[in-house]
Amino acid sequence: MLPVQSMDIHGDDYVLDACAAPGGKTTQIAEYLASGKVEALDLHQKKLNKIEQNAARMGVKDKIEVHALDARKVSNLFSNEVFDKILVDAPCSGLGLMRRKPEIRYDKTLDDVSHLSKVQAEILDAVAPTLKIGGQLVFSTCTILNQENRDNVKKFLDNHPNFKPIWVETKQNLKPKRETDDLRIYPDDYDSDGFFISGFQRIK
Repeated sequence: MLPVQSMDIHGDDYVLDACAAPGGKTTQIAEYLASGKVEALDLHQKKLNKIEQNAARMGVKDKIEVHALDARKVSNLFSNEVFDKILVDAPCSGLGLMRRKPEIRYDKTLDDVSHLSKVQAEILDAVAPTLKIGGQLVFSTCTILNQENRDNVKKFLDNHPNFKPIWVETKQNLKPKRETDDLRIYPDDYDSDGFFISGFQRIK
């Protein structure tokens, strides 16, 4: 829930959830909306069907539109500078979940991490032009590896000087005295999953 909390969503926002399945964050975004709308992307129609089922159960189906689309091809469907907010809850190694899913350590390799890091960077590059000037982009993962987190943030900012990092704020005011704008949660911090959240604002 923390990435969506950090997005400062307004009721009339037009939002892109670039990696939406299984849809928990999509419906969470929709609950903040009044006249606004969220566009939810995923590669597989079966997963999109699940999002629609959850949206109907939560009473927010009218605020969500689903699309079977690779987020790296977002320009095929949407124009530049149309979204107020974008969430990239990116595919990742999931190593932040190791506390409750210890088998992950045997399933992932360094090659997997390198591939996923590349995909994450490509998604960020693809969605950036679709954000309005002044809009907010949130990038999150459930891993604790710098290759998938801080390294991609640095790469994104280096490649997109029209974006600046912004402080990640949550309702719980987690780690208020941290020295970085991004929020890094390790399993031993709160006896929880490991997670990473960074925020950007488009400035020109």
